Amino acid sequence: MRTGVGVLVAAIVLIAARAQAAEPVRLELKPNAKGVEATFILPDPVTRFALEEPVEDVRGDTWRLQTPGVVLANGVVSRADGGAFSTFSILVTPDSQPRDRRYPALTAIGGGWQIYGPYFKAAEGVVEGRIVSPKGWATAPAGAGDRIVLDGYVYAGPAGDITAGPATFVAGPETPAIMRDAVAKAASQAAAYYAKRLSVELGGKPTVMIALVPTFNPGWQGDTTAGPVASLRFFGPQAGQMDAGDADRAVGFVNHEFFHFWNSRTFRSRDGAGEAWLHEGMAEYAALLAAREAGAMSEAEVGEALAGRLTGCANTLKAKGLATDPPRRGGGVYDCGVLVQWIADLRVRRTSNGSRDVFDLWRTLFADAGRSGGQYDSAGFLALAGLSDGDADEPLRLLMQPGAPDRWSRLTSAMEAMGAKIAPTRSGEAERRTLVMHVLDQVCKGVRGYYGGDPKALKLDTGERCGALNGDPSIDAVAGHDIMTDVHAAFDAAGPLCAAQGELVLSLKGKAVGSVACKAPMPARPMAWTVERWR
Repeated sequence: MRTGVGVLVAAIVLIAARAQAAEPVRLELKPNAKGVEATFILPDPVTRFALEEPVEDVRGDTWRLQTPGVVLANGVVSRADGGAFSTFSILVTPDSQPRDRRYPALTAIGGGWQIYGPYFKAAEGVVEGRIVSPKGWATAPAGAGDRIVLDGYVYAGPAGDITAGPATFVAGPETPAIMRDAVAKAASQAAAYYAKRLSVELGGKPTVMIALVPTFNPGWQGDTTAGPVASLRFFGPQAGQMDAGDADRAVGFVNHEFFHFWNSRTFRSRDGAGEAWLHEGMAEYAALLAAREAGAMSEAEVGEALAGRLTGCANTLKAKGLATDPPRRGGGVYDCGVLVQWIADLRVRRTSNGSRDVFDLWRTLFADAGRSGGQYDSAGFLALAGLSDGDADEPLRLLMQPGAPDRWSRLTSAMEAMGAKIAPTRSGEAERRTLVMHVLDQVCKGVRGYYGGDPKALKLDTGERCGALNGDPSIDAVAGHDIMTDVHAAFDAAGPLCAAQGELVLSLKGKAVGSVACKAPMPARPMAWTVERWR
């Protein structure tokens, strides 16, 4: 009996030892002119290989299986005949379009590629990646030899595209010098400012990647990953023709994304998807404070930016509550998130007679998170921000819970009592959005919208879903009024026409693009405010 037990124990120990010594999956990434060829080499044959992130939209767009007989569905690689396999290859090509709140798989920078590593991770086990690069290439962040970490972005490209400094910069020769210089300065200033105000140093030197994608519709996008890496992507045919205004926008971009090194990487939101307004609002409000500190924005410009956020949140949220029905995508995430931070900042400044501000609140929030596995949430933030149960006109309570339409005037009055000065007005941006979306609602089935990167016209996102407006046309006028320079007149003209179920003519440079029968009354004029004093 003892011998049998001894054999059983020995077998269990042997199995455990083998499990601990399980070989990793090897991943070889070979850049080429079309993209990056990724070859998975498995330690043993399998009939299925599951990937960690089931991002079907991204892989359907960018992954091209190269191994005959191998298929990919719902994040699982297998053979079509059900047989075993021990290796397979895919060609990862550049993303064909930007996606809201989704990391791009592959983006061109200079002569190389920005690669998002986590899409290659296995659902179980370890994947060890290495880059097989041409002579003269390098990687950033730098790995051990040709090894790379799959936790975030990595760049593989000509060594000349990588510049070392307080932050490592990755930018191709297509990036204008004015942009490169502005980003370098902003990165150094933001990193120093946030580290000082939050009393937390980053664990490693940041890497900043700048990509220009001329084939996408005008706009921009950014995000951060482990590494820490900040990625800034500028879209449209004019992306490489940047002026001082574009550089200022890039500075704001850097300030926002760098704050995520603290509130999304060093610490993290417990419910990052459901409470995106919390971490995005922090980063955007911190970006405003950093820009003001660096002299890149005046007090008046900060107030103008906050007025836009207040206006955007009110017209997104309307009667809904941020706690009960928060926006999860689009501008409302940022608008309402900034409004929450602004209210918190007003309260901290008021209760401390100006000796403290929202950075002191964030520092306490992150210190608490450090004692709780690195996570924070809206409940902890709102408690520190002074959310009260007893006052019906307490501004955070008005914002977090559903309410009547008059709650917005009550909320702004409460903010004025804390030191701000806010006045009702009309918003060209809000009226433009309301008007154009109402027009599209008359004819579109499915996704509809527009791109606003061009100051002279809007490019509609209609595809083949919007009848007379199919084909993504550009427009600059509705009902005979320029919607870029005289949008109030366009909004006012559309009201009577829609009330009479008349035709709305859309045009570009005086030439009709399409005519839409307006069968539904125009929505009410969107709420809007100006901010004469924000603190």
